[in-house]
Amino acid sequence: MNQPRIVGLILNYRDAARTLQCVHSLLGDGAAHVLVWDNSEDGGTAAANLQNMLVGNTRVSLEISPRNLGFAAGVNRGLAWIRARFPEAWVLLINNDAVLLPGAIDALTAALTENHAAVVAYPTIDHSGRLIGTAFYQRHFGLCVRKRLPGSIPYASGCCQLLAPERLEGVWFDEDFFMYGEDVELGHRLGEQRMVHVPDVWVRHEGSASSGMGSPFYEARMVAAHWLLARKLARNRWQLGLFWLGRIIVLPVRAVLRAWRYRSLIPLRSFLQGWRLACCRS
Repeated sequence: MNQPRIVGLILNYRDAARTLQCVHSLLGDGAAHVLVWDNSEDGGTAAANLQNMLVGNTRVSLEISPRNLGFAAGVNRGLAWIRARFPEAWVLLINNDAVLLPGAIDALTAALTENHAAVVAYPTIDHSGRLIGTAFYQRHFGLCVRKRLPGSIPYASGCCQLLAPERLEGVWFDEDFFMYGEDVELGHRLGEQRMVHVPDVWVRHEGSASSGMGSPFYEARMVAAHWLLARKLARNRWQLGLFWLGRIIVLPVRAVLRAWRYRSLIPLRSFLQGWRLACCRS
């Protein structure tokens, strides 16, 4: 069987230098093409800087969104662009603050080729020294954990996924999520049998370079994701009530602990902002 071409997909948000480094890692590992979807919403400034760095490189395309669509919608638009121009290709999504290590494309492609039922293949990722492969989300309390607990959902980090689009039914990511939580919802929708984990480390990820760990944006969007996931993962209204109760207990505690950790009131203020954001998406 001929191996499908691999087209990379990277979202850029006002960070041409990191995005360029990520592009080079994809091309260096054998990607046939790379699409950079620019979500910067800065009048084209970041995209122009990146375009100047990519002059003469015909294996890279740059698409500029007039507004910041968020991660989930940006990925979906990028996938649609790729499918229109490379209909037989598989798509490798990777964060712009990550780099692909040599051999990653071959390893992920082999795993997805051998597992015909799988839609997504994903590697173990080195998150600034912390290794993460299959992650788990505990539905009742909204806890992101590294070990399977009762009521937990396995999922693949949205930092790096190889997708076989012809095996996917519906959208890649749920666009009710602006950023964070969309990978958990995808794991819930696909189920464990349709995701294949490649246990070796094939990606190094800086982590939250664009959103800023502990920033108002990060804290509010993360809280919103937990509330949205309660609705997305519940099978009925009774289960939804249970999930909401768990978050009413856990999320304020999380905000207090993060405020103490960062010596900042931002997590406490963002708790309310995240609630409002989630209500807007309901």
